[in-house]
Amino acid sequence: MGRKKPGKPRRERAADAYTLQQLQPPGYDQWIVPAPDRAKRTALEGMSVGAVDTARRIERLLPLYGPKLPVQALWLDVAVDSGVLQVRHTDGTVGRLPVADLAGMLTGPEAGPAGPAELRASVHELHAAGAVLVEPDEGDGCVLRPVVGKPRRPGDPWLFGGDMAVGLVPKACVPGDPASMDVEEFAALAYLRAHLAEGRVGTVEEYATFNGVGTVERARELFAAVEHLVDLRGCPACPSGHLCTRDPDAQPAG
Repeated sequence: MGRKKPGKPRRERAADAYTLQQLQPPGYDQWIVPAPDRAKRTALEGMSVGAVDTARRIERLLPLYGPKLPVQALWLDVAVDSGVLQVRHTDGTVGRLPVADLAGMLTGPEAGPAGPAELRASVHELHAAGAVLVEPDEGDGCVLRPVVGKPRRPGDPWLFGGDMAVGLVPKACVPGDPASMDVEEFAALAYLRAHLAEGRVGTVEEYATFNGVGTVERARELFAAVEHLVDLRGCPACPSGHLCTRDPDAQPAG
């Protein structure tokens, strides 16, 4: 299997550099694009009380979410008004959490009590940051779903409580028995294979900055020691670049 030629490593954007919309949360299919200011003022004339309330919520929430607002942000805002939030636990059951009880969780006891506006903003900041997602319930309300693994980039999966067991975490193949390898060499192999799985090539310059490596020369030595393993399959059933978590004594699939 061929690999890309070594070169300058591609600069990765941090997860926080992506907007909630770019990370494509599951179920987030409706995004509100605000009208220009003049159009908004004109639209308010003759609107129903409910429509005006929604328009004002949108205007207040946009600074927290960016140029587009998920409809789930409106559901969450209405839920905050009620004083109680519904939260989905890892076993699928739904519990009720008074909004007032959330203050200590967000600010800590040393920060003192949060005012209603501050607490509302904190709840939305958690949502906008992808720490929780919002889904509809069976009635007219919504349920908060805590996120245990936010995508690093668009296209990566969102992970929730219980998802780790079903293998949603991206993996990278490390062939060979870790117990039979030098710890430093095994770490270098894992680094190279992880980059290979993403279609990239790890560099000695980058790896030298990792704790315990120290110098480019040492990184080059470690890369040379594991070079013969970088392109190998983890087992007959595994494509190169995939983490083989199968029992080595089990029969390969297919």
